[in-house]
Amino acid sequence: MDKRLSEFFKLFSNVLRLKILKILDHNEQNVSSLVTLTGYSQSNISQQLKILKEADIISHHRHGKQIFYTLKDDHIHEIIVLASNHLEEKI
Repeated sequence: MDKRLSEFFKLFSNVLRLKILKILDHNEQNVSSLVTLTGYSQSNISQQLKILKEADIISHHRHGKQIFYTLKDDHIHEIIVLASNHLEEKI
């Protein structure tokens, strides 16, 4: 269990993945939107989305030719909020 938990928290240690998660926390997005919102390349976005999908913390659905991504459930939102609140207490 410790190894799985450690691997889970590693998902949040990458700045781009964290940006993607925070964006998806507000609205579902496609890759093009994520490129625009983050300023990273499509290749970088796609690579990080693959990691997040494999970790089963985001989901996706197709609408025509577009694939839209969203957080899988509210747990990821809660983790981000709790961590942010904890850091703000220290300021």
